[in-house]
Amino acid sequence: MSSKTVKDRLTETIRLLKQVLDLGIAETDPGYQDLKKQLSDWVKSEDKHVKEHVVEFYRYGRRGILTLPWKHGRAAEFLLKAPSSQSS
Repeated sequence: MSSKTVKDRLTETIRLLKQVLDLGIAETDPGYQDLKKQLSDWVKSEDKHVKEHVVEFYRYGRRGILTLPWKHGRAAEFLLKAPSSQSS
């Protein structure tokens, strides 16, 4: 299976960032800025491994799991989760 091109990765990056903004996450939020940096690094990378990152959105009480594949056939994905609460 062939590697994703820079154009492929850029298209997926734009899609993910727009979707996060559509959820109401502020562009100035530190979590959004971290997400944007991780995606920007991925677009420029020639690394041939799937990358996973955890992105914290403290203001929103959420954690995002970012999965960045390098092969065609699997899209980049971002799963926004509410952390489970620990009750004593």
